[in-house]
Amino acid sequence: MILKHREVAIVEGAPFTNDVLNRKESAETLTELIISANDPLVICIDAPWGQGKTTFLRMWEQHLKNNHIPTIYFNAWENDFTDDALVSLIGEIGSAIDDVSKNGDQSKAHEYLEKAKNIGVGLLKRSIPVAAKIATAGALDLDKITEQALASFAETIAREQLEKYEKAKKTLTTFRCALSDLAKSFSSEEERKPLVFIIDELDRCRPSFSIEVLEKAKHFFNVENIIFVLGADKDQLGHSIKAVYGNDLNVNGYLRRFIDLDYVLPSPDKGLFVKVLFKKHSFNEYFSSKTGSETRYEGEQALEMFTELFELYNLTLREQEHCCSLLSLSIRTTPDNYKLHPLFLCFLIVLKIKDPGTYKKLINEELSPDQILEYLTALPGGRELLDTTYGMVLEAYVISSKSLRNDDFSTKYKGIKNSEEATEQEKQRAGRILEILCDFHCNRNTLGYLVNKIEISSRFRL
Repeated sequence: MILKHREVAIVEGAPFTNDVLNRKESAETLTELIISANDPLVICIDAPWGQGKTTFLRMWEQHLKNNHIPTIYFNAWENDFTDDALVSLIGEIGSAIDDVSKNGDQSKAHEYLEKAKNIGVGLLKRSIPVAAKIATAGALDLDKITEQALASFAETIAREQLEKYEKAKKTLTTFRCALSDLAKSFSSEEERKPLVFIIDELDRCRPSFSIEVLEKAKHFFNVENIIFVLGADKDQLGHSIKAVYGNDLNVNGYLRRFIDLDYVLPSPDKGLFVKVLFKKHSFNEYFSSKTGSETRYEGEQALEMFTELFELYNLTLREQEHCCSLLSLSIRTTPDNYKLHPLFLCFLIVLKIKDPGTYKKLINEELSPDQILEYLTALPGGRELLDTTYGMVLEAYVISSKSLRNDDFSTKYKGIKNSEEATEQEKQRAGRILEILCDFHCNRNTLGYLVNKIEISSRFRL
């Protein structure tokens, strides 16, 4: 049994072979979009951190290459140590040029790249700010400077700055033309295909670097035949932008200056990813070996409870992986003939990952059983979960745990069952929980037993 699943292998000839999240359709849709685009385009692939953006972008990158569309992948987070985003972007083209120009004229591509680099050097040079020059004047003896001389000095600065502006504007135009020629060189005369520049992990960069990449991509690379694809959590990217420009900034308005289209990466169907994780962690083999009367359904219980809780708490794919890693470690510390109590164990694992504050209060006996159940029912979909068969078993575990100190945990349900005011459905539910408490022989020390497993497992760095 493995502790954590390995990185998804991307098969060169068939990149979606291991596409367990069924995202090939998204890649094909986006491919048709960029092929049909006639203008420069910036597309943002939007999804929260941990939802598989990088895996998707890597698969799509290979899919584009397989369709002879020149594509460059740039991990912004791995490059935010540089002082200038333009250096990184041009450098990435240089590193990938032989690969992306396989179907075009490589000599021409290198020629245009060198031209773009040479022009780019001029764009990178920092000119002395006007404010610095004016500050220099302050160091002089103003009594010895006539008003006419000072006016002439200001006029000289203004003329110099205007000339620099005009030169920079011409240089930028020439740079864009060189880039456009470079992009065209990757295609054949018979079929025009854009150069696709994928920028991933933008939301994980330093705020200043994220903004610089956006600005340089839009202002310097906004040319015919180049399409930018940004992989980012737009909410997180918005926080980075506000960290630089202040909380009053209209983030959506700001991003619209740089991003033309958003594509929200669809979430996988409920329970799809957890089934994949169970297979990768070899849970199915482990649980199939447990054939005792009290343990034979533990695999089904663990899968079903994780499926429901992952949906209830809206866990990212990365958080789901973390939960399954903790389950794997818990299994490794449990003898085969011992009960794992998966319904309760899975709940505690998810609570620790998603709501550590409530988890800490629970294990420190700061919450009563009723408070825990109220907490669960307050979650959207929580009441529905507790009304399922496994949900009622979970409720039985909660109210019967020794650490929660409820001396007569069945009194409440006996009262509901015998109440004249309770509905027939409420009476049946109370009766079912009483049966579970009797039939399952819930150990009143189960909470402490499972928490100890989780805490030991958590000492490992996953």
